[in-house]
Formats: sequence, C-alpha cells, structure tokens
Amino acid sequence: MYWNLFKKFSRTLFLQILIALLVAYLLCQEFVCIDDYDRNEVRCRPKCSYGKFSLFGMTSCYPWLSCTEIGQIKLIKEIGHGAVKQVHSYDLNMISLGFS
Repeated sequence: MYWNLFKKFSRTLFLQILIALLVAYLLCQEFVCIDDYDRNEVRCRPKCSYGKFSLFGMTSCYPWLSCTEIGQIKLIKEIGHGAVKQVHSYDLNMISLGFS
C-alpha cells in the first residue's frame, strides 16, 4: 500500500520538476542576462526579432525608433560631465535613457 502511494507521489513530483525545468529553459531562451557586479544583481532584457529593440530592465521589445519618435525624446537633466563629454538623462514615453 505504501509503495503504491510512494510511486504515485514520485511520479507527480517528477512531472512537476520536469515542467519547472522546461519553463526555466524556455525563459532562458527568451532573455539575455548579465551579471551586474556593481549592483550585485543579474539584469535581463528580452531577445528581440529584427526591427525591434530592448534595453536591460525592459520586459518587452519595442519597434526601432522613427525620426519622429527620436524628435520626441525629452531632456530631463544633466547627470554629469567631464573634460570631454557630458551625460544627460532623457525620457522617451516613460522610458528613461542616458546619453553621453
């Protein structure tokens, strides 16, 4: 009696682990991740098809920017500057960007 219960339990557990591994594999195939040692975390972005882009921290892909959309980028503030370049924070439809 206990053996049948054990076999049924192990079969269910095996299937759950197999499904979890399959889901993890599929998620790994859809995202590109890097180790950010400064922040001590892993940062990911989605893999995108041709004609789309993503940045680390985004959860979905966006179409490449058109000239009109590039013109809509708004300067928020200057983050810093050095002898050669300046770094500014910009906003594009609720997406924060940094340009130098």
